[in-house]
Amino acid sequence: MPDTTAEPIEIEAKFSVADASILARLAKQSTALPGYGFGSVSRQEVVDAYLDTPDHRLLRTGYQLRARAIDGAWRATFKTRDVGSDVGIYRRLEIEEPLAENAIPCVVSDLPEAIVDALAGIVAKTAPLVMICVLEQTRQVRTVTSTTRGRRRTESAALATLSLDEIRIRQQLEGPILARAYEIEVELAPGVDAAELQVLADRFIGEFGLTPSKESKLERALAILSRHPIDSPESWQGVRPAMHMGEACRLIWQEQFMKLLLNEAGVRYSDDPEYVHDARVAIRRARAAARIYQSYFKPKVIRNHLRHLRKTARLLGAVRDLDVAIDKLERYQKKTRRKNQADLQATLNRWSTRRAAAFAALIEWLDSEKYAAFVTDFLTFCRTPGAGIVEMQPEPGEAVTPFQVRHVAPTMLIANFERVRAYEVWFDQPDAVPVETLHRLRIECKYLRYNLEFMAGLLGPETAAIIDLLRKLQDDLGDLNDAVVSRQLLATEAASDAATVSRYERDQARLIDKLSSQLRGDFANFVAEANRLRLCAAIAKI
Repeated sequence: MPDTTAEPIEIEAKFSVADASILARLAKQSTALPGYGFGSVSRQEVVDAYLDTPDHRLLRTGYQLRARAIDGAWRATFKTRDVGSDVGIYRRLEIEEPLAENAIPCVVSDLPEAIVDALAGIVAKTAPLVMICVLEQTRQVRTVTSTTRGRRRTESAALATLSLDEIRIRQQLEGPILARAYEIEVELAPGVDAAELQVLADRFIGEFGLTPSKESKLERALAILSRHPIDSPESWQGVRPAMHMGEACRLIWQEQFMKLLLNEAGVRYSDDPEYVHDARVAIRRARAAARIYQSYFKPKVIRNHLRHLRKTARLLGAVRDLDVAIDKLERYQKKTRRKNQADLQATLNRWSTRRAAAFAALIEWLDSEKYAAFVTDFLTFCRTPGAGIVEMQPEPGEAVTPFQVRHVAPTMLIANFERVRAYEVWFDQPDAVPVETLHRLRIECKYLRYNLEFMAGLLGPETAAIIDLLRKLQDDLGDLNDAVVSRQLLATEAASDAATVSRYERDQARLIDKLSSQLRGDFANFVAEANRLRLCAAIAKI
């Protein structure tokens, strides 16, 4: 990624807004914020067409490319996709240039020279560009000034530009409006100290109750579009009752795959292990949907897609398992005596080496031509209704096989619950449930939870309480699994006979025993009559 400390840099605070009322409040001439003044409101109509290569190379490596039209004049903008701070402040590279002939570019070489140069080493000049979404914005703009003197500013000095944006999200320029969103941006004026924006953002949060945004408009729009079924009403999110189960699966795949792509830049460049975690969760959910719904597709059509999903999941899982084990051992190391920390450090060093190798294998796959082709093909498949579907609409006189969500999902959810509840045969016994059996229960809990979440939009408010109980059970099962993985990793260590390492191994064994006991209560609460009635009430709404 380019050095974002170099010019040109955009510094702005972004806030997500639930409805337009706060925009109207901030657009009023009487808007007041102690220490700051607001200029008159000007209005702009803005069209942003976001572009990428067919394999979403820019998105996956932490960039965004936009063609923007204001009053009929088109400009191209190239930015890095940095994550916002706790108060929603972004500091990122931004290159903006006029577009020749006011035309949206179809190939990288059609872009302005400065942007083509910035893209060198990322994508080839001959790479095609496709439109990935369109945002139409009605933007109300005001200048923010300081009404107090400071060492580096005079009274009424311009500090920032306030933009109040009503956003209409489309898939293509001529397509229908699929959703609406609202956002507030405060962009720092050139030459103003970035600390001024930090203070101003804090004041906006406190005075107007704004929520800092940690995602860009592009990221939010792509997430929304990934959950919107084709030919569905505006703002519809998630599966629809009369959908073919295969089309429901296709939509779930599209949503989870987009989450994977949105996390890829963080996986590549960030030290925060949550990007790997979130990417792994997305790929797990995609694979869970395949396991649950794949019978509604022709096997040959999805075989390669599932194989590539499986490989991506395996490589992400290898990195994530080591991230968890390293984090647990580092926390234990901090609590142990200083003289014993060296024993643990030797193990940590070996695990870090293994993690580096696992990460290198993951990046090699993400950089490969085969993965790029998979991304292109799978996204196309996910956006093509009917592709690979097993036709189940009956002819006159034929028996009707259930295939719509409203007919299949209720019994499917009951069957998921049935497989979880079946573990009562183990919990009814006085002896501890074997950890291998608890691992199987963990898998069944995941499939139930994923299926509940896939159908959450149809199930009603009862779902939240059901998922909360299931999450508690899953969390303890997950912690137990992490302890088992750590113990297994220690068993392969040459230094496993060191006293400190052995103590940590015993600590993990005690944790496994504690969690195994705790799981009895979690399981009993989840399969209790009250929760069974809750589940039945939720399913009845489909």
